[in-house]
Amino acid sequence: MMFKRVLIHELKSILRDRMYFFFAAYPAILGVVGYFLVSYLNDQGNAMASQIVVLLLILMTGFVYGAITGFTLLDDQDDMVIASLKITPISVRTYIRLKLLMSYVFAMAATLLLMVLTGFLKGSDVSLYLMIMLLSSLQAPIIALLINSFARNKVEGFVVMKSTGILLMVPIASLFLTDWKEIFLGLIPGFWPARLVTTYLLPATNLFLGSTVMYFIVGMVFNGLVIYGLFAQYTKRISV
Repeated sequence: MMFKRVLIHELKSILRDRMYFFFAAYPAILGVVGYFLVSYLNDQGNAMASQIVVLLLILMTGFVYGAITGFTLLDDQDDMVIASLKITPISVRTYIRLKLLMSYVFAMAATLLLMVLTGFLKGSDVSLYLMIMLLSSLQAPIIALLINSFARNKVEGFVVMKSTGILLMVPIASLFLTDWKEIFLGLIPGFWPARLVTTYLLPATNLFLGSTVMYFIVGMVFNGLVIYGLFAQYTKRISV
């Protein structure tokens, strides 16, 4: 029941604000653009550019839904929703977890749609679809928590969001660093889903961890720890 109420509240927030509505539709726009752009680049024989585009689109999907959730949490803070929940039987932490879960679910659906529209992974094993979808979508709660851990209002939130753009750019290096040097990229959460994409695009790559499954497992654990740490930081900041 609570999940349903939070979901309705979240959807109303998205529909009420044009910026949020645009963000929500953004992954579909990216999918359509990717559908034509990736095909065009492949036809032009520019495989590297095509690979970079696919990688960026996948990472951006989670980023977008994380930004939406991050700003709606800031709205909840400004509208005193968080403060009101502190004096109700509903746990504030549970409310936040549900919003983060919804951002993750939306990101998974959008990532799957993106991969289907762009034809990425066409003909590959279903397990790779699932691993990329599950791991890359963790960027949504990470971005949402980053924004709210270090921002007290929307202005500061936009600054933090722009600063986290590096989380999208650095993982592109996974297309070029494929040996022990990749451990320096492992501190960026987006590296792990990027490496899953790389193992498909460059099947002859020598994997430092040995297999795609190992990258998935380590990536899930690492991203989970990042979410745990940011959640602790955020709840400490708002005193819940």
